[in-house]
Amino acid sequence: MPKIKDVYEEIEKEKENDVDDKTISMSEEDFISEHKNLIKVLRSGDPKALEAEAKKQEEELKEKIGLFESDDTAEDD
Repeated sequence: MPKIKDVYEEIEKEKENDVDDKTISMSEEDFISEHKNLIKVLRSGDPKALEAEAKKQEEELKEKIGLFESDDTAEDD
């Protein structure tokens, strides 16, 4: 029969390995790369670069949540 201490340790290990489906994580390298690119695009002010980045971000968001929950970011036609 396992000792209670071993049981608790096993439970803690399982908790550490659980993935929270409400948490999105990325490697530090990807985080830094993503933010360097965003800063560069935002500071450039170039309309084409801004639109391209907006579309890229929109696609990433659509992949995660499907259609937008609200159309706050949609352009007026």
